Amino acid sequence: MMKKWLAIGLIAMIGGVVEAEPIRTVLTKENRLPRLYQAEIGAEFFYVEREAVDETSVIPYLRYTLLRDFAVIARLPYRSIDPDSPMYSQESGIGDATLGFEFVAYEDLFGYPWIMPHAEVSFDTGDEDKGLGAGDNEYTVGVAVGTTVNRVLHWTVDARYRILDDQDNIPSVGASLVWDLDRRFSLIGEIELSREKDVPDEFGQRDDRHPLIFLAGMHYKATRALQFTLHGGTGTNSDLDTLIRGKLSYSF
Repeated sequence: MMKKWLAIGLIAMIGGVVEAEPIRTVLTKENRLPRLYQAEIGAEFFYVEREAVDETSVIPYLRYTLLRDFAVIARLPYRSIDPDSPMYSQESGIGDATLGFEFVAYEDLFGYPWIMPHAEVSFDTGDEDKGLGAGDNEYTVGVAVGTTVNRVLHWTVDARYRILDDQDNIPSVGASLVWDLDRRFSLIGEIELSREKDVPDEFGQRDDRHPLIFLAGMHYKATRALQFTLHGGTGTNSDLDTLIRGKLSYSF
């Protein structure tokens, strides 16, 4: 009996390494890292329609697993800003580069439940005057917790805290559900609630508001190495009207 359970555990651990795949969600993290000393390259596409401006972004990225259960990720976005007002012109260029890490601190023998702290630094590389950057470095820390039910339903809750220099910090919590219809195709549903200060009113008062984002999408595994994801959604209690996101990744 002991040998049987040891064999099952070994198969599960090997399977977890071999089947490591890109993160499929947007508002939460998953415990899916490249294999040790392996890399994942790709690009994300975002189209965001807000009340006063539309934005299109292409974000090349690189993830690399340095240590067991520890990966670093770097992004360098290219953004295009299109204000609705004729007083402002369309701008495009490099946005704020980011560098972060993901660490699967706890994972059960079969890969769930799991706990994954993560953090990210956003560097002031975009032109603030053109609306391409924040104008200061920003920091985000968080922890994601997840589990799997019946091997096909993957639940995740991700709490984050965004630290800003000249504005109030922004806490948020996201939740996601990924449903594997088969080994290649998955459906995704996500939601995120945050708290931030609204713009000042005529008396200079700034009340709390709670933006809520809803996303739905799909993930397709074309090959073991090549995969893509597509999301669409909207928001309430915020200026976000439409969000469309695509992601193409290649692991090697």
